[in-house]
Amino acid sequence: MGNPQKIKSKTYYSQVIGEQGGNVFLLRCKNQLFNSDLTIEKYKSNLALEFSVPLPLPVNGLVERVLLFDEQLLVFIAAKNESTQAIDLLVQRLDFNFKTIQTPRILCSIPESKFLPKRTIQIKPNANKSLFTVMLMSLGQSEQAVLHFYQYDVQLNQKFGKQFLLSDSEPNVFISAFDVSNNGETFALVDYPDAQKTAKERKYFLYGYFPASDKILEFSIQGKDSFVIEDLGICLNNFKQTIAVTGLCAPSSNAGVTGYFFRSYALSNGQLLQSYSAQFEDKFLKQVAATRIERLNADLNDFYIRKVLPRSDGGCILLTEKYYQTRQNYTYYVNNYPQTSSRIIYNFDEIGIINIQADGSLQFAELIKKHQSASTDAGYLLSFLPIVTPDQIYLLLNDEGADKTELTLHSISYEGRFDQHILLKNSNSNCSIIPSEYKQIASNTAIICAIRDKRFTLMRITF
Repeated sequence: MGNPQKIKSKTYYSQVIGEQGGNVFLLRCKNQLFNSDLTIEKYKSNLALEFSVPLPLPVNGLVERVLLFDEQLLVFIAAKNESTQAIDLLVQRLDFNFKTIQTPRILCSIPESKFLPKRTIQIKPNANKSLFTVMLMSLGQSEQAVLHFYQYDVQLNQKFGKQFLLSDSEPNVFISAFDVSNNGETFALVDYPDAQKTAKERKYFLYGYFPASDKILEFSIQGKDSFVIEDLGICLNNFKQTIAVTGLCAPSSNAGVTGYFFRSYALSNGQLLQSYSAQFEDKFLKQVAATRIERLNADLNDFYIRKVLPRSDGGCILLTEKYYQTRQNYTYYVNNYPQTSSRIIYNFDEIGIINIQADGSLQFAELIKKHQSASTDAGYLLSFLPIVTPDQIYLLLNDEGADKTELTLHSISYEGRFDQHILLKNSNSNCSIIPSEYKQIASNTAIICAIRDKRFTLMRITF
C-alpha cells in the first residue's frame, strides 16, 4: 500500500491508466466524465507519489481517453476545427515525464452539424496492445444513426476507416458494448426499440466488421427465440477465436427473469457456433428468493451484469449483482417546526456467479450473500471488484464491521469451490477500496484506489 495523500475534494475521482517500467500512472478529475480539468500523476513502484501535474493539452478540447502503450502515453482529444467547421479527434503523445512528443495528430473528423456531443467517443486497444479502434456515432440523413469504426496501429498508421448506416433514428439507438480482437475484428452490441411490440421491448444486434474480407455483418441476438432480454454483454476470446453474446432473460414480457442465453460466433467470419438458452435450476432460484424479505419472487429482475469473463474453452462467466434504489422519508426540525424530506438509498446486494460452458450449458450458478447500502455519493464505495487469475476469481468488497469497514475477499474456483477471508480487519486499519477505480495490470496483480484513514492511497494486490 502506498503513502496516503490528503483528499483534495470530496468528489475527486481517479482512473488507473496502467503500469510500465516500474511506474504507475493515474488520472484524477473532479467529475466522473474525465474530459476536462484533469491531473495526471506518476507513482513509483512502491506506490509513493513521484509527481502530479495538470494534463498537458496542446489544443482546447475535451479529453476522450488516455492510453498507455510501449514507452508512451496517448491522449485523445476532441476539439472543434474553426477552419473546417468539423470536430477533430486528435492524439497527442506524452513521454513518461508528461512532456509532449511532436505535435498532435488528427485521426478522424466529423462535420460539426453531424457530430453528437452527448455521445461518447470510445477508444479501445486490443488485448496485446498492437492496435486500437475508435468507435463513434454521428447523424446521417433523416436523423438516422451512422456508426463509425477507425483502427490504427501503435505508430498511428490507419488500418481502416468505415461508416455504417444503422436502421433507426439516432435517439433510439443504444450501444451497450464494444470490443476489438488481436487480429483487428471489431464488434459493437447495438439495440433498437421493437416496432412490432406494444411494450417497450428492444431488438438486439451484434455488428461485426471483418477486415480480412472487408465486410460488416449484422447478427440478430434474439433471432426466432421468444424470450425477452433483460441484460446482456459480449465476451471476446482471442485464444479460442470466438466472440460470445450472453445475458439474462425472461420467458415473456410479463414474467420474471429466470433464465439466460448464450450465442457464440467465429472471429474470422462470424459463423454461428453455438446458440443456447435455458431456465435456471430451482436450486439457484430458491437461493435468490431466500435473500428477499417477502420470499415470493424467485427471479433475477434486479440483477445487472457487472463483468463477462472468457473461459479457456470458449464459454464465459457472468458476474452479476443485485442493485436497486429505495426512497426513505425522514423528519427534521427547523426552529422547533417539523419538516419532512426524502433521500435515495442505493442498495448493492447479492452477487450472482453464472458459469457457462462452451456449448452453452450451465456448469454452475451460485449466489454470494452481501448487503451494502448508502444514501450519499451514489454508493461510491459500494459494489465489488473482480480480479481474475489463471485458477481463481477473486472478488474484493467493503464489508461494514462493528465500527469500521473490513475488506472481505471471496474466491471462486472454476470448478465452483467458494471461500471467504477477511483481507484487512477493522481493528488494524480503517481502509476502504473504491471498486470502480482499479485496473488489473497482470495475470495475478491489480492496482486499486483506496481511502485509508480518510486519505487517498493506492493498493497493490497480488495472488
